[in-house]
Amino acid sequence: MQVIHRNVCFAVTVVITLVACQESTQNLAQREPATHLPADTCNNPDAHILCCYEYIPETLTSTMKIAGDREHGEKLRITGTIYKADGKTPYPDVVLYVYQTDDNGYYSKAGNEKGFQKWHGRLHGWCKTDARGFYEIRTIRPARYPDNSMPANIHAAIKKPDTNQSYYVSDFVFKDDSLVNASYLKTITSLVGGTGILDVRKLPDSTWVGKRDIILTK
Repeated sequence: MQVIHRNVCFAVTVVITLVACQESTQNLAQREPATHLPADTCNNPDAHILCCYEYIPETLTSTMKIAGDREHGEKLRITGTIYKADGKTPYPDVVLYVYQTDDNGYYSKAGNEKGFQKWHGRLHGWCKTDARGFYEIRTIRPARYPDNSMPANIHAAIKKPDTNQSYYVSDFVFKDDSLVNASYLKTITSLVGGTGILDVRKLPDSTWVGKRDIILTK
């Protein structure tokens, strides 16, 4: 009976030790800062905003080209300057991420998207402001969602270089869109970057051009 008792005690001790080690490991993991997001964490439409940058190219310029030359739709070129909170000082090295619908109003896929881009679609891109805070986006004009619930828009997020702070800014929308009205402006939950309304014009080569300066008040 003593042998059995000793064996039972030994087994219980081993179990307690293993559980304690497991809890200690879990607590340590929770205390350590995350250096990257798990690959599957970003495959979610409501994933953390850092997922916008999970698959960012190693090298960025101040120009992003979202749509290829064969992309169906009206060509669009947006330029602008990103400023610091004073509205005067250009903000260099700010990363701008945008995504949009195609000319049918869908976030169409190429089939090789990863993480967030499985939801944002193939028409997305990144750029980094230059020393003057300048950025340029080359794409096509997005279409409204098929249900006409919102004006045609381009979603945008920024990442600051000095703090790595990241947040969404107001969508790019178009002044000539009848859904960009007082009712729409009431739905904007954040005016960081202004209203986002682009006053676009069409060039002789049929390319739409517009300018949007963004002041990062946060």
